[in-house]
Amino acid sequence: MKLKNFLIASLMAIMTVATFSINAASAAGTYKISCKNNAYGMHLGSDYTQVAYVYNALQIGGALGNDMFSYLIGSDFNQAYVGNDCLYAGAADTNGTAVVAGDVARIAVNAIVGAVSNRIDMAFAARDSGASATGLSFTTQGDGFSMAANKLLGGLSFWADYGNSNMENTQTFTNVRIDSMRFDGDASSYSLGVDKVFGKALFGIVVSNIDTDITTEFNSGTYKQTVDTYGIYFAYKTRMLQIDLGTGQGDSKVTTTRRDLGNDSVINGKTTADIEYSHARLAANFTRGRFTLVPSASYRTMDMDIAAFTDDRGDEGLTITGDQELFALGNTTVGVTDDEIATRNVTSETISLGMKLSANLGKIVPYVGFSYDSEDTTKASFKSEAGTDGNDGELKASDYTDSIRYGVGMNFMLGSHITGGVRAGQITGRDDWKESYMSGTLSIGF
Repeated sequence: MKLKNFLIASLMAIMTVATFSINAASAAGTYKISCKNNAYGMHLGSDYTQVAYVYNALQIGGALGNDMFSYLIGSDFNQAYVGNDCLYAGAADTNGTAVVAGDVARIAVNAIVGAVSNRIDMAFAARDSGASATGLSFTTQGDGFSMAANKLLGGLSFWADYGNSNMENTQTFTNVRIDSMRFDGDASSYSLGVDKVFGKALFGIVVSNIDTDITTEFNSGTYKQTVDTYGIYFAYKTRMLQIDLGTGQGDSKVTTTRRDLGNDSVINGKTTADIEYSHARLAANFTRGRFTLVPSASYRTMDMDIAAFTDDRGDEGLTITGDQELFALGNTTVGVTDDEIATRNVTSETISLGMKLSANLGKIVPYVGFSYDSEDTTKASFKSEAGTDGNDGELKASDYTDSIRYGVGMNFMLGSHITGGVRAGQITGRDDWKESYMSGTLSIGF
């Protein structure tokens, strides 16, 4: 029995080591040569169709009378190196800006407008309550919390807002040689502003920062983008109706990485972008006893102009791992061509119809809210595949058109100076998309 157990354990260990060795060996391409190496294969177009050299030690004194056996497209030999490591990669050979940037624009404008809209509501609530003392206030929003110091200097109010969201494109993903746009990550944001109420009107300025950190599974890489903006906003409220609008601009820095399917090296990209955004909202307020109903309609948009840049694939040495060694023309260097990424413009526009219902129960105020969002966000685009992988079910880029945002929450009061709140919710109905949020609130009054 002991011998049997020993043999079984030994066999399992051998199989584990063998499997690991196979995975390690196949992690890079067959010849461990960059997809954009000048000696790679037919998908390089003119680089390949001119000439390709293959060194074969068994062909000494071959067709050319030396150790360099030449295979030319259309020649009598017609045996040029093809390789399929990079032929089937459309999405995997695409820089992240072509896939992720549209969603980043949507996330960024939602963060900025969410902060401003929340501040406007907070300012009018403070005015309507009749509060006149300077103090701190905290309020709940969909993806974070806000703080304000009211009426500090000449009636000015200074405020800060912080938010965080997690998002995921949920398209099926098997490997980087089959098209997909699957990615996941998070975004954190903060806004700082100053404003003043003039009767029924409010004027303010705001500066915002949004940091996104995304893992791009479709190309085994990463996408990081920082957006910095500054803007102005205006609001006007009567007893039942409220209108607010704003606009702003700024700049952005983008850093990307992705995997070279041929040799597993990291491809690095870096660029900048110019940002413009605007937003408007119309809301009504209906109160009956303890219950308040607030229907609203809003519009928000962001344009992002991404500058052209170069994806750096790095250089390779002369020796290429494999059964043979491949050289560039004249057996001098093995050159790698960097990728030139063209200028890209992305836009995200959203029209929202929402409703919020709250109940004032004294020490606690529970509420529910939802909105229907119709959007037009620039669609992702993949590089065309140079070959066909025979996958009839090849995935296309996600086409986002509409979604529903809903959440529940509760505000509470402990004593006369401490209030707070909690809220949770999610976005559903958006194709290939997951997004949820939780937030907490604390208010200290003076």
